[in-house]
Amino acid sequence: MIRRKQKHEEEEGSSERWLVSYADFITLLFAFFTTLYAISTVDAEKGGKLVTSMRAAFDTALFEPGSRTLSTSKGSGAAESSEIVQSHPSQKNDGVDARILKRSRAAQPAAKKTVLSGDSDMGRLKKNVESVLGEEVLKGRVRAHIEPRGLIISVGENGVFDSGSDRIKPEGINLIDTIGASLVSVANQIRIEGHTDNVPISNVRFPSNWELSTARATAVISYLIGSFGLKPELVSAAGYAEFRPCATNDTEEGRARNRRVDIVVLNPAAASVEPK
Repeated sequence: MIRRKQKHEEEEGSSERWLVSYADFITLLFAFFTTLYAISTVDAEKGGKLVTSMRAAFDTALFEPGSRTLSTSKGSGAAESSEIVQSHPSQKNDGVDARILKRSRAAQPAAKKTVLSGDSDMGRLKKNVESVLGEEVLKGRVRAHIEPRGLIISVGENGVFDSGSDRIKPEGINLIDTIGASLVSVANQIRIEGHTDNVPISNVRFPSNWELSTARATAVISYLIGSFGLKPELVSAAGYAEFRPCATNDTEEGRARNRRVDIVVLNPAAASVEPK
């Protein structure tokens, strides 16, 4: 009787062992599909700016072969470049020191560099920058216009710097990356100009708007040289504090427009009067 009872219990136990294997199978299947979902979910904004940067560095189709003008035709990566952007995980604003210069020479792009001259060339570069930036232009965070001295790309403080700071914010890195990728094939002299509104600032780091505006210009130069290999001898920084406003300082909107960093691609004629 006891033997029959033990045999019955063993049969019941063996009949339920399949549940263990089934549970393991379901768990593995869940993990498998979770992994597939994670792989398929790509950050289009970050991944695409990588395309923009790589295309600008290695695809010489940005310029017509043997020409001094920008190509208006778009390669396979151009369609994506107007909507997607690359990000850098970290950045430091420690000034343009020996480490940054060494890294910039190592990162010097292979793309042919071309000197842009005249409104026609500058107009093509302006269109290229505006098409790549897209939404940033529509939001008014970036403005581009042509002056006799060259193309001015104005980057507003909002989203790039915190108030009273010269450290580029992560979202500002994305924007500067887009602009930098459009400039790697340009051999013109480039001047970065910092501007503020007329609200006085006085803290331990920045005694006045002069120091703040200059520090912001230098921070952008440092990042562009270190990340895109711009030649240090072709870039310069200037700080104008509140004395070169582009709008009135009587309104908050006007003051916000004045808090900006201008990236100026100089015409050769304007660059000829720069210090040698």
